[in-house]
Amino acid sequence: MSALRSSRWSRALDALLISAGRGLVLVVPACILLIAALRAWERNLEPWILVGGLAFQLVICFLTFLSSRSNSQPLGPSIVTLYLTGVGWLWFGDNVNDWFTHLCKGLLIGFPILIFGYQALIESGAPVMRRAHGLADRLAHRLDWPGDLSQCRGLPEVKAFRATLAYDAAPALALLQHPRVEVRVAALAALEFRKDWRPGQAELVMQIAQRSEEPAVRAAAVLALGNLEDRMMIETLAQFLNDPNREVRRAAVEALMWDSEHHWSWIRFAFRRTMSDPLFKDDGPLLPEGQLLTPEVVNDLTGWCAEKGLISARAAETLAAHYNRLMCEQADPALVAILRQQLADQQSPAVLRLELGRILQVHQELDPELLEQMLDAGTPATLRLISCETILAQEKETPLHSIARSGLKDLARLPNREIALGTADVVQRRLGIDLGIGLGQPLPVINSRQATDVIRRLAAWANHSDDEDLEHSGQPRGSRWSL
Repeated sequence: MSALRSSRWSRALDALLISAGRGLVLVVPACILLIAALRAWERNLEPWILVGGLAFQLVICFLTFLSSRSNSQPLGPSIVTLYLTGVGWLWFGDNVNDWFTHLCKGLLIGFPILIFGYQALIESGAPVMRRAHGLADRLAHRLDWPGDLSQCRGLPEVKAFRATLAYDAAPALALLQHPRVEVRVAALAALEFRKDWRPGQAELVMQIAQRSEEPAVRAAAVLALGNLEDRMMIETLAQFLNDPNREVRRAAVEALMWDSEHHWSWIRFAFRRTMSDPLFKDDGPLLPEGQLLTPEVVNDLTGWCAEKGLISARAAETLAAHYNRLMCEQADPALVAILRQQLADQQSPAVLRLELGRILQVHQELDPELLEQMLDAGTPATLRLISCETILAQEKETPLHSIARSGLKDLARLPNREIALGTADVVQRRLGIDLGIGLGQPLPVINSRQATDVIRRLAAWANHSDDEDLEHSGQPRGSRWSL
């Protein structure tokens, strides 16, 4: 607590000293005019011009101090205005030609020139470039690097280096020939999503991305080129969607999809080819973290869901990630209505309906009418299982509960081991019937002995339940099979 209090006092003292220094610099012309007016008064000369100049200077200083953001405003324009106007008042008001007059005029003219030169030096970028070269030298001689090279982008030195590259990327490009991989990755991380490139610089980074053998270097180079506007460069960058390394492919998705509203027509065929490639089926949705898809991309992915092959599953997976992110941010009733309509439409692709069913189930947006419609025998088995689980998860007993139990029995008889295991999981969790699945454990492998035992118990439960239903109904057991 004492350390926090002392830091607050130190910050307050620093702010007070800065304000006092700014005020002292601004009132120097007024003080000079006051001294000149007193000297003229002593020599029986009329000081009224100097007094008017003094009043003008004090008014300007008062208005500057009165500004609520005076501390955040640059001091150069105010100094130039006050000092040069002070020279004018002193030139026409002071008729005494001695050393004091020449000294004051030189001070009032020379100080703004110094301020102007300092401002020109700052705007030239020379101090920033000097600091950039210093940080580049520190990175080149750094020995302590994180084990995961993707974390280099979060190092304080890299962040500071990125801030100094606003004028020119040359200090970072000079590090791309360094023999150590860590230094090259850090230099490229400092150029991440850079927008302003000088001629030939972006092409140099593209060559590094294409020729480097280290995946971390290729991924960092791809992210560095993520803010380009040139179509040729973007289409070349889209080739990294088929890179052998998953980290590079993920970086390409992040670099290309952040501005898909303007670039989608240039990269859509590259994304289509990537989604169709079986080598990349485990990459997950092609959607960067924290971003959403544009309507044009959503329409294309929805159309791809109706095609055959792997592309339909990858497109549905990406759409599911997009809709789930929208639902997490804000469950818009219009969006929920659209998703329900697509789920209920039997003409929609089955793989897309499955993903939508899971999303609506997670966000508890499946209404009773839709649940009853999903229990229809013509509905895909996975959607029927989702409907049964959602109905049985409701605490209040409804007429749909008995239909859901019957639906689970029908699903248990399907000759599909994956559906059978999913049904067994729902039966054990929602109906409290022990089928041999460990609590809190993942489902067993489909072809394992444990899975066979679970499926056998599930079939016994379904047949035993049917026998009990027949006994309660009073019909002979054989009549059901004769039908």
